[in-house]
Amino acid sequence: MKIFFIILFILINYKLNANEVVILNETLGEGLEVVNHSKVSVHYIGKLEDNTEFDNSYKRNQYFQFQIGVRQVILGWETGLLGMKEGGKRTIFIPYKLGYGEDGAGELIPPKSNLIFEIEILKVIPPGYKEIDSYQLKLAMTDENFIILDIRNNEEINNSGKIPGSILLTAFDKNGNFLKDFLKKYQELIEKDKKVVFVSEKGIISSILANGFVEQLNQTNIYHLKNGVEGLQKINFDFEKN
Repeated sequence: MKIFFIILFILINYKLNANEVVILNETLGEGLEVVNHSKVSVHYIGKLEDNTEFDNSYKRNQYFQFQIGVRQVILGWETGLLGMKEGGKRTIFIPYKLGYGEDGAGELIPPKSNLIFEIEILKVIPPGYKEIDSYQLKLAMTDENFIILDIRNNEEINNSGKIPGSILLTAFDKNGNFLKDFLKKYQELIEKDKKVVFVSEKGIISSILANGFVEQLNQTNIYHLKNGVEGLQKINFDFEKN
């Protein structure tokens, strides 16, 4: 459990920049789309800029499985596969900062190596949690089976106001530190079979937390609000002012 929340802290505080990954070529697929926290099965060929091949899953006759968004792969893969679909192929250029960095990887990938990957998506499994938008949240607020759990800190809540009927349970302080008593309080407040919607400021932290509850804690009926409170503000949502 401790390891899970350490990883969660790293993920939340790591700044992603998808714009640095360049799509060189693409064949569109027609199956399920790769989104954050999808589980994917892929074949791939990895090359250096001089076309030297350093890895090839086809030659091993062994596809690779992993989950997007939990740092099981290099950062360039985390962002470079988003939007692909089952059956699709994509060639991406990954700068070394989103690859293996200053040090490289063993003898095959020298320091500061930019990488080129040819990737084929074989299978996509959607995240175990469900994502809802701002309008769906308004419907959920009228359903007694749903609990809206606002995990923001007090400063964020004071800035926008409170979501009517929501439960306030801060998960991280304003410095990004996970609050150790969050899980205990959650278990005290939330009945096991209730549907829970995590709400954060931008929707990023709530999606990561929702995924952790599903994957690490085996929780069901977990939802998160896409685009978070910022999305609610764009539809002129009526917050309760303190």
